[in-house]
Amino acid sequence: MSTRTGKRTAVIGGGMAGTAAAKKLIASGRDVVIYESADGLGGRARSWKRPEIEPQVGINLMYVSFYSQMTRLIKEYALENELMKLSSDIYISDHGQAVPLSPDSALSPLTYRHVGLRDRLRFLRTTVNQVRNKSRIDFFDPIKAAQLDDGLSAAEWGYQQMSRRGFDYMLRPQVEGFWNFASEDVSSVHARGLLAWMGGSGFYVFRDGMQIITERNARGADVRLAHEVTDVRMTGTELEVTAGRAGGDPVTESFDELVLATPAPIAAKLTASLPAEVVGDETRQFLESQRYEPALSVSFLVDVGTLPSEAHIVAGGPGDQPLRNMITYPRTVRDEQGRPVDKLLVFAYPGRENTRRLLGLPQEEQFAAVAPLLKTLWSDFSGEAEPFQIAERPYGFPIPAPGRYRQAVRVMEQQGSPVVFAGDYFNSPTTEAALLSGFRAGDALTGAR
Repeated sequence: MSTRTGKRTAVIGGGMAGTAAAKKLIASGRDVVIYESADGLGGRARSWKRPEIEPQVGINLMYVSFYSQMTRLIKEYALENELMKLSSDIYISDHGQAVPLSPDSALSPLTYRHVGLRDRLRFLRTTVNQVRNKSRIDFFDPIKAAQLDDGLSAAEWGYQQMSRRGFDYMLRPQVEGFWNFASEDVSSVHARGLLAWMGGSGFYVFRDGMQIITERNARGADVRLAHEVTDVRMTGTELEVTAGRAGGDPVTESFDELVLATPAPIAAKLTASLPAEVVGDETRQFLESQRYEPALSVSFLVDVGTLPSEAHIVAGGPGDQPLRNMITYPRTVRDEQGRPVDKLLVFAYPGRENTRRLLGLPQEEQFAAVAPLLKTLWSDFSGEAEPFQIAERPYGFPIPAPGRYRQAVRVMEQQGSPVVFAGDYFNSPTTEAALLSGFRAGDALTGAR
């Protein structure tokens, strides 16, 4: 049971990182206020819901069985029955011709048809080497990852392990199929961690959305939804936070401490007026230099049988593909007479150039631009794609550039009262990394690290 400290702490951002920090701070006896600009907690882990489908939730992010922080929370909150297991089937597409490449089978790479036998054997050898060293390879924890962050990009490292075609049609699709950044832009640690940890893992989603974790983490806090923070200043030893609802008058409140759990550029902007002794030059440069790939999820309903069910279909090959990947999930829909009809809910994710071009356009134009691209990943697709839902995330994926993990560790070591930062940009764009960062931010304020 916590003892009140009398300290009042503001947490800006109600996603995984912010609510993880809040959980730690509430346990330490702080009075915590969470500011969240959306009308619900969850941040990028928040799923939409539509009553026309069953289950109603729109899949956003997955939980993977080796996520240790989230596994602990699932057990603590008794959420095991909320998990729905997914197939781990992956198809790699070469100009519409898709073949399976399962992370759960050592035989799958041997029968994979897009590359020659030599590259398949090199891929298996490389995977085995990374699995042997998995305790040292951790793309959730920068403290471990920094030791291997040698300045090589994932592409540079991958081309050392196998031929260009081998990398472009075996490992690149898996790196870029889960995230939207280019292998040339990210640290080799990211690719090595993927090989070390993905095989044999279970993939799950939460029946009502992953935001349930953030909602449980935030219990005991004063949660201010639909409140956008517009200014952070320091007066004496107090931090003044100004926030308000859209169309309402902003309100300024005073706090003893502050956790910034927003995307890095927003955190840099909000803390720009704070003195250097509170936010140091290296921390500020770290925040300002963080680059992001935006994300655009365009979902359709299609007839069962037109695409494989419960599959992750990813574009192979070098460069920026028109459509990066699509994920299919079975859903039940009610027809005009109220009868249940089996459908596939298809989440389509455009490539980097198309994502940037389509962001902010009317949804009719976004649907019209993406629907014809389904055939670029699955050439036999002959069904009609019924537009269903769109989700835009301008700060979709923080890019873990070569050398970034080492810089993250230095910034983490400098973290302390009264202002700390949390987010997946310290580690990698995963909910697990965000949770770890939030817990560590809370520890940095309480002195528990």
